[in-house]
Amino acid sequence: MRLCHLCLAILLSACTKPAPRVILAPHPVPPDLLRPCAGYRGPLPRTEGTLAKAIIAEAQGRACANARLAAVAEILSKPDPKDG
Repeated sequence: MRLCHLCLAILLSACTKPAPRVILAPHPVPPDLLRPCAGYRGPLPRTEGTLAKAIIAEAQGRACANARLAAVAEILSKPDPKDG
């Protein structure tokens, strides 16, 4: 009877092992897409001309960032070729 209890304890302890964690390899993203885009980095605009230049520089920086985000999203949405 003791042997039955020992076997039962061994079988139950084998079933309580946590499931293995699955680690997925990240998709290769080019490093130039991970660099920040330059926006306006000057002093606080005091005139209309400098304000216009700041707005244009900020819009160009946001357009650059949005384009990079779209490129990264496209890369991440592609199926992994290694998966078959």
